[in-house]
Amino acid sequence: MVLPQFIDADRFSAVFTTEELLAQAEIPIVVKKVEKGECLFLAEERHRFTYHVVSGVVRLYLTSREGVEKTLFYHTADTQFGFQGFKRNRLTRSTAVAATDCELLAMDSDDLLLFCNRHTDYYLAYIEYLFQIMNSQTEEIANLSFENGVRRLAGLLYSLAVSDGCAILYTIDELASIIGTHRNTVTNSLSHLRSKGYVAKQLRPIVVEDLAGLRRYLDEE
Repeated sequence: MVLPQFIDADRFSAVFTTEELLAQAEIPIVVKKVEKGECLFLAEERHRFTYHVVSGVVRLYLTSREGVEKTLFYHTADTQFGFQGFKRNRLTRSTAVAATDCELLAMDSDDLLLFCNRHTDYYLAYIEYLFQIMNSQTEEIANLSFENGVRRLAGLLYSLAVSDGCAILYTIDELASIIGTHRNTVTNSLSHLRSKGYVAKQLRPIVVEDLAGLRRYLDEE
C-alpha cells in the first residue's frame, strides 16, 4: 500500500513534465525558489498560481477551527498543485507550505485558462489528473501507528532519493517535522528500514541503499 498523501510522478503522471513545460512557449512560466517553511498560499485567500514541482516537497494541509492541522498531500518532483488556478477569484481551501527547500514553476491562472481554452484535450487530461489525486485521499492519512509511520518515512525517503539523490541530507528532527510525527517514530522507522536493507546502516548521512526495494515496499498491500 502506498500512503495516499505522497503525490509523486511514478503514481500520478502529470500532463506536462518539467522539461516539457520549460520547452513550450504558450504558457509563461516563472521559476520560483522557496525555502523550507515558506508559505505559498493560505486557506481562504485568492491565489493566482498553479505550481509544478521541479524539486523538493510541498505540504498541503487544512486547519480546523481549533487550530489542528491535517495533512492533505505532500507534492514531490514532477507533480502539480494549486488547482484553484482553473477558476478566477476562487478561494483556496488549503494552505501550501514548503516542507523542504523547493524549486517550482509557477503558472498564472489567466494564462492557464487561455491555454485550456485553446487545448481542450489538455484541460480534460488535467482534470483527470486532479481526480486521480483526490480519489487517493483516505482516512489513513490521519493515523500515526508505527507501521503508518514507517510508510510515511519510506515514502518521503523514496521521493527525496528520486529527486535529489540517495544521500538524504536531513536530520532526524527535520524528517519528523516534514512527515508530522515524533523524532522517536523516525528513529524506530529508520531502524526498521535498515533491517530490511532499504537504508544503509550508517547513521549519517541517511543513505537509501535499495531504491527499487523501497519502491516495492511502498507498493505492497
